[in-house]
Amino acid sequence: MKFFSTQKLEIQIPEETTYKDGYFMPKNDNQLEQFLKDHFEFPSDNLNEIQKFVAQDDELEKIIYDLPQIVSNELTYNKISFDFMKETDSTEKILEIIIYSELESKILLQKEDLICNLLIDRYPKTLFEYIILVDPYER
Repeated sequence: MKFFSTQKLEIQIPEETTYKDGYFMPKNDNQLEQFLKDHFEFPSDNLNEIQKFVAQDDELEKIIYDLPQIVSNELTYNKISFDFMKETDSTEKILEIIIYSELESKILLQKEDLICNLLIDRYPKTLFEYIILVDPYER
């Protein structure tokens, strides 16, 4: 009498992965830092601190990589800046993402709601808090 045994297939996925433009790739802090430099501004000159903050949350990192495309699909913008909210407790960090556009204020509020809802729907599992604001661009 022969016994049949089934083989169990397992896929090993390394923990150190990140999301980039629709596919996963090895996590690389230098790559994230360069992407941040290329696409965003840092009014408080705290790129390294923001890069470390984002790198700790894979879902937030996905948002960062996808953000320029998501925003450009919804509105024309002049720049996007990152900072930590100053109005919070110093031990609590909330990433403040400000999108600057030349559209009129009423439209900016609608676009802000739309972008926030898109991000919440697509990336519901972020560990860290962030806030999206769409402000008028002033030259």
